[in-house]
Amino acid sequence: MHIAPGKPKKPPQKKSRNGQRRRSCLFVTIKYLGMMTPARIYDISTSGAAIDLMGPFSGVVGSAVRVESTEISFLEGKVRWYNKGRLGVEFEPSTNAVAKVKAYFKYFHKEPIVQT
Repeated sequence: MHIAPGKPKKPPQKKSRNGQRRRSCLFVTIKYLGMMTPARIYDISTSGAAIDLMGPFSGVVGSAVRVESTEISFLEGKVRWYNKGRLGVEFEPSTNAVAKVKAYFKYFHKEPIVQT
């Protein structure tokens, strides 16, 4: 019996963020299982954010979190990565999340001033 060789399997592709990332300095609170951690959004897109933690955080990759601030109200998401005090959150894919991020950029976001 002859078995034809199969196609070699490709390694799984890393999922990339859909939206364009933009630098930010938005102070937020991360809520996880009733615990609150102060944080600052480092960069944000309509699909997720990189967040600098300013306090203890006990969540793990895959945990559901809520990102809150007065500028964006709140965004629900999942922790995609966690490394050295920085957290990657992927927002729940909804038009509500996209609208909140776009409204933040329209009404609150100020472009950083570059010193030369």
